[in-house]
Amino acid sequence: MRSLVYYMHMVKRHTWRLLRRLKRALPTAALLLVASAMCGTGIYAYSQQTTAKIATEQSELNRQMSAIDQKIAAAKERRAEEERQQKAADAKEVAKEILATPAANAATIDASRCNATNKHANPAAIDILVNKKHCLQPLNFAPTQLVTVNGATLQPEAATAYANLTVAAEAAGQAIRATSSYRSYQDQIETYGYWVRQSGTAGADTYSARPGYSEHQTGLAVDVAAGSCALSCFGSTAAYQWLQANAASYGFIQRYYAGYEATTGYQSEEWHYRYVGVATAQDMKTKGIKTLEEYWNIPGGTY
Repeated sequence: MRSLVYYMHMVKRHTWRLLRRLKRALPTAALLLVASAMCGTGIYAYSQQTTAKIATEQSELNRQMSAIDQKIAAAKERRAEEERQQKAADAKEVAKEILATPAANAATIDASRCNATNKHANPAAIDILVNKKHCLQPLNFAPTQLVTVNGATLQPEAATAYANLTVAAEAAGQAIRATSSYRSYQDQIETYGYWVRQSGTAGADTYSARPGYSEHQTGLAVDVAAGSCALSCFGSTAAYQWLQANAASYGFIQRYYAGYEATTGYQSEEWHYRYVGVATAQDMKTKGIKTLEEYWNIPGGTY
């Protein structure tokens, strides 16, 4: 019994000693906890400040890089505009040279100089673009193959499409006939010369192409008529309305519309149809685009 009492007494003494030690140690522990908390807060604050500083510096760097990119883009655009202006000036000068001596110039002029963009420039391809700022390369280009169908002489692909077109038109009771199709460089010299004699150079340039600038020389263009109604009369016929509704299904477009003279460089020609392929013709029709210049984003207009 005495041993148990003694044991309990010793436990009590040790407990009080431990409590006294803990009491003395508590202020130090509290300080350590406070110091640790303050240290953590300081690290967090420093981290936040560093992150904010990095973000600010990154933002400034991005601003500077953006400003540099804008300057580079502006310089490139200025250079591109200078090149466009130079090409336009070259094209205009070449057009004058061709006008002066067309027969000789076919062999002597570098035709790449009379192409303001050099896009869609392959005369043997159906996506060739010919206008007053884009001559044929070479000027006296002639298709390697020509086929005559239903009175139209065209490149083979265009000829097949035209044959199908005329068959469909006739089946619909809207027969059409060709009045002009492929014309050689020499033919165009004579054609353009005739209209110059009739209307002068300025007048002829509104409706007749200079040699080397005619779509007819590509073998992809055809002028059509309905019965005795040709040229300006054709636009008033039912056959014209049928073509407007159906030509795209055969790969043809009306090349020159009223209201687009500044774009194409020519007066409206309801009778002049150009083969561009079904995909392009139908896409232009779906999008309501009237000219190849707009469709391919290529300049046209005057010489």
